[in-house]
Amino acid sequence: MRILAVSDAEDIRLQNLIEINPEKLGKIDYIFSCGDLSRDYLEYITDSLNKSLYYIVGNHFVSQFYGSSHDSDFALGGIDVHAKPETVGDYILTGFGGSMRYNPGKFQFEENEMAKIVKKTTASIKIRRFFDSLAFRKKKEMIVISHAPIAGIHDRQDVCHSGFKAFRNFISETKPLLWLHGHVHDENSKKTEETMVDGTLVVNVVPSKIIEITGSEISIRQIY
Repeated sequence: MRILAVSDAEDIRLQNLIEINPEKLGKIDYIFSCGDLSRDYLEYITDSLNKSLYYIVGNHFVSQFYGSSHDSDFALGGIDVHAKPETVGDYILTGFGGSMRYNPGKFQFEENEMAKIVKKTTASIKIRRFFDSLAFRKKKEMIVISHAPIAGIHDRQDVCHSGFKAFRNFISETKPLLWLHGHVHDENSKKTEETMVDGTLVVNVVPSKIIEITGSEISIRQIY
């Protein structure tokens, strides 16, 4: 599986590559968005590459994806995986949108609110894996996409960019192979972008990364 993962910042260099020399991207199977990107930008990438989009929203551009309810219907065919496990190729994919609450804006959560979402999603994953085992199907590895980071991993001290402790519980209980997130970005500072957490590779994908997964082997590279 070869993934183009994007988040937070419209990547001019990626757009130029798509327009001028798209073969340099290589074969892309899926596009994953970790939030805070406009609908227009995601439509552009999806239409240009003609690949399926799986996404969660961040704490910006929320109204472009959600109406009065939190039931998203992305007209171009993208699939919202916020707290919704999906089978993608040989993997289970799920996600957690939004950020820590820091103002009255939409799609922000207190720690206890996210903990409830995580608990519900964990139960769904366990049920899916239980029925797979009953049917003697091979256990699928899991990929998670989130907007906010995990508490203590790639996050910051300010409330807005702090990570959720509940995500650590999710890792402990479900053992994902890979966790992709956005939300934390600063072009003027050095930052750690890849960290192993209890056997899960956690990657900050801002603004874009190519991720190739073969079985349980993962390789990550910059677009350019």
